[in-house]
Amino acid sequence: MIFSDNDARARAISDQALDWLVRMRENPDEPGLRGAFESWILESPEHRREWEKTCHLWKAMGQASDFYPRKPARRRVRKRLIVGGAVAAGLAICLLVFVAPSFLIRLQADYWTETAQTRTVTLADGTTVLLAPDSAIAIGFAGRERRVTLLSGEAFFNVTHDEAHPFRVAAGDVTVEVLGTAFDVSIAEDNIAIGLARGSVKATGAVAGAPVDRTLIPGEIIMVDHSTGGVREEKADVADIGAWREGRLYVTNATIGSVIEQLQRYHSAWISIPDASLARQRVTGIYDLNAPDQALGALVDPYGGKVRKVSNLFRVVSRF
Repeated sequence: MIFSDNDARARAISDQALDWLVRMRENPDEPGLRGAFESWILESPEHRREWEKTCHLWKAMGQASDFYPRKPARRRVRKRLIVGGAVAAGLAICLLVFVAPSFLIRLQADYWTETAQTRTVTLADGTTVLLAPDSAIAIGFAGRERRVTLLSGEAFFNVTHDEAHPFRVAAGDVTVEVLGTAFDVSIAEDNIAIGLARGSVKATGAVAGAPVDRTLIPGEIIMVDHSTGGVREEKADVADIGAWREGRLYVTNATIGSVIEQLQRYHSAWISIPDASLARQRVTGIYDLNAPDQALGALVDPYGGKVRKVSNLFRVVSRF
């Protein structure tokens, strides 16, 4: 059998994820281990997805009496992880490391929100920022510039007009510049999205080596792909820009995986979608953020997907 470069890369990442679990299980106090792991998992979306699959595998093996790995040389080490409650310990590590990036973000943040919590922040110039759940911002007003950095999640900005002091929002490698307007910005695993409700904004930057230079009009949404720098445009009713403020999640031509990532901010349980083909399906719709489990079901049911409640803290979305 001939394997492609993509197959080889996928196998390598899978092995790396399992090796990280082994290392953290056997040497949790190893100096620098936690920081090295966090750097690895934040390096690319593929690393995070493979880690989710690894965690899901440990859960699935909870009732198993044995496990036969692909590489015999690792059989003894991996088998030791299964016995003596190692599955539970592995899951604890899985859940813990997903909290770690949020903790690191909060060290940089001036304001943040918890799961299912929103917060309105009034800045020194009178600008208001409504933070979506599980979101964080850092404030940097200095000299003539008013600057806010969206560190994670989503926020709706209602900016006080001041021509002498430009207002800029940094979101990853994209900067949004405005004079006086209302707009929404979000950072997801796959893209940065900007939606304009009122006024005018200009988005500039360089993502994955590709230049970004777009001026938006009200009712326009742009999504900048993290991996390619490609920009996709959508039109929406102005009332649907930042619809999450009224408990509605409005999406157009979005992948199921990206929608689940947004729903995760409103759900206290960890949501895993190990079926990559299901995660890639694209949807357009409006979902109820006040009932995230029902929203999950409405999202995946048309594609044969099911939401399984493994526990109060764990949901698995799959076709089987």
